[in-house]
Amino acid sequence: MKNMQTGFLKNITLLALVFATVCGHAQTPTDLLQKADSLYTKKQFTQSFELYQRIHQAGQYSPAMFLKMAFIQEGLDKPGLALYYLNLYYLASNDDQTLVKMDELAAKNGLTGYEHTPLNTIRESIARYRTPIAGALAAVIFLLMAVGIYQTRKGHKPVTAMVVVITGLIVLGLFVNFFKPNRTAIITGTNTIAMNGPSAGASAVGLLKEGNKVRIQKAEDVWLKVYWANRYVYVRQSQVLEVTL
Repeated sequence: MKNMQTGFLKNITLLALVFATVCGHAQTPTDLLQKADSLYTKKQFTQSFELYQRIHQAGQYSPAMFLKMAFIQEGLDKPGLALYYLNLYYLASNDDQTLVKMDELAAKNGLTGYEHTPLNTIRESIARYRTPIAGALAAVIFLLMAVGIYQTRKGHKPVTAMVVVITGLIVLGLFVNFFKPNRTAIITGTNTIAMNGPSAGASAVGLLKEGNKVRIQKAEDVWLKVYWANRYVYVRQSQVLEVTL
């Protein structure tokens, strides 16, 4: 019995030591970010980028971090990854000056998918504020419903209020369904082949340059159906990075 107790105590002690060691060496995302920023300041860009990647893979980020990652990749002459992180910075910061930088970098490297027509700009602006706009529409509809109920209790027919409520519900439904933010991705693979179907046996229809931006329609197994060169084509998911936080 004494030997069993001694063995048990040894195991507990060993586990405690292992736990203490792990906790002592564990670093929080905040610690890693501070360390990465310190390395970046010292111009140790490769080491800092690796830490920024670890933070991002852990589901954490800061807008400034994405901007630094883009700068590092641009310095390494990797415009595709530079544009990917600039896109993430834009999503995280809503800094419109980023659009200018992306346009310049894309034009310099002959990349497509970064054009900003007035219609696209309006659509992106609406999509950015989609949730508060939908909330405001819903609030107005509920207010009108309350007015209609009040008028009914007073013996009046709330025809106008109900017509407006029905119209508002239709508008809200259309808004929620048709003003979804576009899913986009950056081509990061070299010599990414565009196929006319989601199969390795499908016909090749073109070659997508690394750094081109495409709009995602849907995923099919290991393939993505994307809009490129005014048509829908298929590319392997492993060849792109989706622009999403």
